[in-house]
Amino acid sequence: MLTLSHNNTIAILVREAPGSPPFTDERFCRRLSVEGPRYGLRIIVIPIPSKLTGRSLSRGYTYEQKQWRSVPLRPMALMMNRCLGPLSKNVKQQLEQYLPPGYSLRQRSWSAALPGKWEVHRTLSRCSILRKLLVPTSRAKSPIPWEIWLARWPKGLFFKPESGTHGKNTFRLSVADPPSVWCAEGRNTTNEPFHLTFQQASDVSSWLESHQAVQKMIVQPYLELSHYGRAFDIRALVQKNGQGRWTLTGCMVREGPDNSLTSNLHGGGTAYPADAYLNERYGEDLAASLLKQISHTASLIPTLLESRFGRLGELGLDFGADVHGQLWLIEVNSRPGRTSFANAEDERMHALTYTQPLAYARYLLQQHILADVSRPMKMPNSSSKAGLKRILIPGG
Repeated sequence: MLTLSHNNTIAILVREAPGSPPFTDERFCRRLSVEGPRYGLRIIVIPIPSKLTGRSLSRGYTYEQKQWRSVPLRPMALMMNRCLGPLSKNVKQQLEQYLPPGYSLRQRSWSAALPGKWEVHRTLSRCSILRKLLVPTSRAKSPIPWEIWLARWPKGLFFKPESGTHGKNTFRLSVADPPSVWCAEGRNTTNEPFHLTFQQASDVSSWLESHQAVQKMIVQPYLELSHYGRAFDIRALVQKNGQGRWTLTGCMVREGPDNSLTSNLHGGGTAYPADAYLNERYGEDLAASLLKQISHTASLIPTLLESRFGRLGELGLDFGADVHGQLWLIEVNSRPGRTSFANAEDERMHALTYTQPLAYARYLLQQHILADVSRPMKMPNSSSKAGLKRILIPGG
């Protein structure tokens, strides 16, 4: 067992949820808890309620002897925030009580968080190479000029929340048959599929405005990213390793169920190893070219985003490929799931998805480089060991 010379407790912040244990992301927390001692780290999970009114954060959970135990909170060295959505000021203040004296949560965070999809898209557009891969994107502002957009992109418009996840509240707007009818199909807040038709353009506008009033949205042309009628995308996971360097851990394909617009596993999708799936879809030569292009793109994205949004620990890069083999960069997120990698035929790749965050946490603590996590980093990286070390993936 490796040891550190100072406080070695890492807190994982997740959302409180009904059940036992009473929090989300249980598999991730359990895997890090089991592997933590190999890196000299102790893991404690802190469930964060959606509303903290009248409550205090005083207890967390540790995984011991194959079960979760409720324990009192104690001083912590580092915090890994897996919560979707921002933490309240009250929550931050309570968490900072458990950090070393004089340190803020921003200084003791494992990684910064990316903002909404629109800001990330604008930042990636600064790179000419990446700009060619980005799906044309507009911010939906009232009044939404959907008729102009639909005339420009007749195959349909794809709307998604700026800060959404798991395919929730995404939908396609298209012209139905007859042409004076419009159709909206997608997934609602609870990730259930829906299908609506509109007879009047004014009804379409009212319905879109009601969505926009609840949450900010972006719109893109609908792309045919499917295989045998099933939507699919390619998830590339890039992570920092024990030397603070970016590495491409691997790629997996996520395929949605029949008649689904998205491939998210939370919406009933299935995961497959990327090389075999793409070989079947495009043939060996084009599949190898796609994986090589993904690897190169993955080497550019992390440091570009760090130069704008601060130090990051890992990124999930979602790519699509159309019927002609054109690669598209769909989106990037800084709190990626790794459920798809459970189906990887490469057990080492699957293990790395969990152990790399621990190795990087140990690196941060040993190197004493915990400055403000949201401070933009120099290009290509503030580390003298900067760069992305490529882990070979089959067919890449």
